Parts: sequence; C-alpha cells; structure tokens
Amino acid sequence: MQYTILIRKAPDGFYIASCPLIPEAHAQGETYEECLTNIKEVLELCLEYRKQRDEEIPEEIGAKQVTVAI
Repeated sequence: MQYTILIRKAPDGFYIASCPLIPEAHAQGETYEECLTNIKEVLELCLEYRKQRDEEIPEEIGAKQVTVAI
C-alpha cells in the first residue's frame, strides 16, 4: 500500500513526518532519510495494529497540492 506523508523540519533541526490518512502515525529523525525509514516502520506497525483489531485499513485515492494566498 502507498500513503502520502508530510515531512517538515523542526526548529531543532530534526525532521518530523506524519501521515494524514493514519493520524496516529508520526515519526522523526536526525536526517531526512532516517525520518523516512522511521515513518515507514511506524505506518507498518499502525496498520498491523489496526488489522489485529479488525479496524479499517484506509486506502488513499489521491493527493493534491493547492496554492492559497496569504
């Protein structure tokens, strides 16, 4: 399965990742690559937990970036 993740750089220099479709999935890392590795592991654990509890495994149907005026 594929999921969109959002990655940002925190003021302390760490990278922080989250998955909008799986709100309990968050990870961090000292490098971008470490953060990616960590969020993949977290997503796998979250999905495994949901499966064990017979909870919904959401499927992503698309992602789109939009531009807004500020």
